[in-house]
Amino acid sequence: MSPVGGLRALRRGQIITQARRIVAEDGLEALTIGALEKGLEFSRGVITYHFRGKDEIVEAVLLSAVAEIDARLAALSAQPLGPAEQVEAVLRTVLQGFLDHPEAGRILLSFWGRIPSSPRIREINAQLYRNYRRWSAMLISSHPQSFRAVDVEGMSGLLVGIVIGLATQTYFDPGVFDPEPALREAIASVLARLGVASPQASSS
Repeated sequence: MSPVGGLRALRRGQIITQARRIVAEDGLEALTIGALEKGLEFSRGVITYHFRGKDEIVEAVLLSAVAEIDARLAALSAQPLGPAEQVEAVLRTVLQGFLDHPEAGRILLSFWGRIPSSPRIREINAQLYRNYRRWSAMLISSHPQSFRAVDVEGMSGLLVGIVIGLATQTYFDPGVFDPEPALREAIASVLARLGVASPQASSS
């Protein structure tokens, strides 16, 4: 990478990191060029040189958070887990990924009510769900000898719904709603439908 390219990547990374911090702490409406300038060591001109405006920064923030969650999922493939353990690991990994990235949740929640006016965020949101449904379908289909036959598309949608539903409740009721008991129940229910014992049951 050239020195210019390296500096550009560094500056963009610094802007995205600060933007993520602002959104996570104060919400999407608090993300402005002025707020970014206050938290960075360079001028407004540098920010607008790297990003055309707030919408482009918001897109970069969301994509960076999603990329980190996806990287966690990809790392699961290298772990020697049994079928039931894989189901639990996927649900836990994606849910924890969203909980560890409140900026991603805040962006998605903020845009759900105005998706028609933001086609790019709408497409990122739709692609996010498609990717996780595809991942879930691959997981279920890869263990035909272990899992009971189910509607793979329907089960995949359910797994995504569990994660998004629990993450959303946690975002709306932070410090009050604990997603762990609900996640354990969801895992037990999904595994029962798939006809396999939960890892907790087999280890007790």
